[in-house]
Amino acid sequence: MDLEEYTQYHEAKLHNVPGFSYNTYLCTIPLDFPKVDLHWHEQMEIIYVKKGAGTVTAGRHIWPVNAGAIVPILPGELHSIERQSDQRMEYENIIFSLSLLESVDKTDWCSLHVVEPLKQDRLFFPRPIVPGTDFYQEVSAALDDADKACAARENGYSLLVRSCLFRFLHALYIHQTAAYQEQPSPHEDVIKKVIVYVREHYAEALSVSDAAALTGYSNAHFMRIFRETSGQTFVEYLNGYRLSRASYLLRESPDPVTKVAQECGFDNFSYFSRIFSKRYGVSPRRYRKNIPQGGDENSAKESTETL
Repeated sequence: MDLEEYTQYHEAKLHNVPGFSYNTYLCTIPLDFPKVDLHWHEQMEIIYVKKGAGTVTAGRHIWPVNAGAIVPILPGELHSIERQSDQRMEYENIIFSLSLLESVDKTDWCSLHVVEPLKQDRLFFPRPIVPGTDFYQEVSAALDDADKACAARENGYSLLVRSCLFRFLHALYIHQTAAYQEQPSPHEDVIKKVIVYVREHYAEALSVSDAAALTGYSNAHFMRIFRETSGQTFVEYLNGYRLSRASYLLRESPDPVTKVAQECGFDNFSYFSRIFSKRYGVSPRRYRKNIPQGGDENSAKESTETL
């Protein structure tokens, strides 16, 4: 598992189908990570909340979500996830490629009227999808049946999963709204450029000025649009990404903790230790110490949580 998978899904992969691009990750905040920072995928993503409460941010929208809520995330859409106050939030993260449902026939109705509009952000529907509506019943039934098919893994089950995804698309299509009330942020592409730059240069000395220079904006303007789009300052995002990388290396690398800090862009070890402890609830050394041999993820989570 690479860093990007680790920071977004951790290791609790519920369904993994080789040669079939449909995966479900079982995630828990804060046991897997304190929160999921701003990111995007080329695939479709569905956040299906199972327990607790939290917030899903996508584009300019900030949605409080509770157990049962379903939030489809469009391909390429910037989004983040965090829990509500001190609650534990459990959710399924369903990731699949819309190419699973495309046809080679250029005149295919589903491709023209559903798949392509989803890819191009032209199919609008209420979000989040909440219990108590026909829309919810149709979507949740389709996703639950896909889960059952993946769990049983009977011969040809990928066909059942595809049929469930077509039911999901059908629900989106028939419950679509006529127009989007709020346009996506015009700065989304700029913010994506900055995020990619952070992923590639997080180990280097980075400043607000460096990031602003990428966008062509003044420092003040850049800081304002970054906060408006992401819900956090650039420095908070940068430190969060570096800390996620550090937690990954503490798990996967034998390097000394001081070297891990340096590799993640922290020249001041005391500062690194302080903000790591604030984010994860334990010091970097204690965090590594409580990761058992053999990668027993559940034991690691429980040990860290009780410290």
